[in-house]
Amino acid sequence: MLPWPKDYNLLLFDRIDSTNDEALRLAKSGIKGNFVIVAKAQTNSRGTKGKPWESIIGNLHMSILLQPAVSINRIKELSFLTAIVLREAILEFIDTLKAPKADIKLKWPNDVLIEGKKVSGILLESTNIQGINYVIIGVGVNTHFIPNIPNISATSLLSEGIILKSPDSFLNTFMDRFQIHYSRWQKPDSFDSIKKRWLEFSYNLNKDITLDDGIRKVSGIFRGIDNEGARAICVELVNGELCSFSSGRVTYR
Repeated sequence: MLPWPKDYNLLLFDRIDSTNDEALRLAKSGIKGNFVIVAKAQTNSRGTKGKPWESIIGNLHMSILLQPAVSINRIKELSFLTAIVLREAILEFIDTLKAPKADIKLKWPNDVLIEGKKVSGILLESTNIQGINYVIIGVGVNTHFIPNIPNISATSLLSEGIILKSPDSFLNTFMDRFQIHYSRWQKPDSFDSIKKRWLEFSYNLNKDITLDDGIRKVSGIFRGIDNEGARAICVELVNGELCSFSSGRVTYR
C-alpha cells in the first residue's frame, strides 16, 4: 500500500452524518491544514443539490478539506481535477490487478462512469469563514456495492472485475495522485491542461443532450466547458447559438 501523503491529516469514523458536514464543522472551528475525512457509514449522505445518495458499508465515503491560496473563482475547477484523479486511480488498479479493460468516462459536472454507469460522484462545496476560503471535496466511490438510486444506472468496481481488498487501498492510491495534481493546480493558468484532459475523456462530447437547469429546458449538442469561473457546460442549440449553463440536469440521447 502506498504511504499516506504527509500534507494531509486523516480522520477515520465508523459512522457519521456526512463527511462533508464534518469537514464543514472543522472549517467553522477555524482549523488549519488539509484534512481527509473517511467514514465507513454515513447516516445523512447526499449528492449534488441535496439529492440523497445511498451510503453502503464497504464502499468509500470521504471528504477532503482544503484551504487553497487561489481566487475563489477557480474553485469549481477542482471538480474536474478530482474526476481526472479518480479515473487515473481506477486505471491504475485495472493495470495492477490485470482486470478487464473498461471504458471510463467523465460526465459533467461531477460523475465518473464505467461503461456508461455511475461508479463515483463528487460533491464540491466551499465557504469563507473569518476571511479564510475553505473548500470541501466530497467523494463517493462504489468500490464493492451498487447503491439503489432511482433513475440512475450505477455500477461498482467489483462488478466491473476490479477486485479490491478494501476501500482503503483505493483511498491511498487516489490520494497519492490527488496531492500531485492539486499541487500543480495551485499554479496560475493550470486549468487549460485540466480542461484538455477532462474533455479527452468526457462522456458524449459532441453528442445530442437535453439540459434542464430548473428555469428552462433546452436540447442541443454538448460542445465542451467554458473558461469562465463557473466552468459551465456549453450547448450548441439547433439555431447554432452557443449557450453556457453553470448547473442543471443533463440527459443524453
